[in-house]
Amino acid sequence: MKKIILSVVMAVAGLSGLIQTAQADEPEVRTATVTPCANATKDEIAAMVKRDFLQNRIPRWDTDKKVLGTSTPVAWVDAGSISGDNKKWDIPLKVRGDHADKTYDVTLNCQLGEITYSTPA
Repeated sequence: MKKIILSVVMAVAGLSGLIQTAQADEPEVRTATVTPCANATKDEIAAMVKRDFLQNRIPRWDTDKKVLGTSTPVAWVDAGSISGDNKKWDIPLKVRGDHADKTYDVTLNCQLGEITYSTPA
């Protein structure tokens, strides 16, 4: 009876390890839904991306927090560097942490209400 219980415990522990490994291999989701923004100006787009990153993305992205060295980075967007139109914007988001400065290429599809972040470069 003890051998059976020990076998079950070991099987559960092994399965748990496999699940944790599989979860660690899953990429972080880099696309999210946002409020449609068809009539927004470049300054409004810049503020929207910065706010979305700081409030909604960085709290969930453990890998990025480790790379940056903080869970409270400084983020900014130069509105003059935004390209595109009211349908689809390309926005370079610059982020400064304690360990590194990184840039995210952000695509904002205002028609679909969808924002996508690259991995930090």
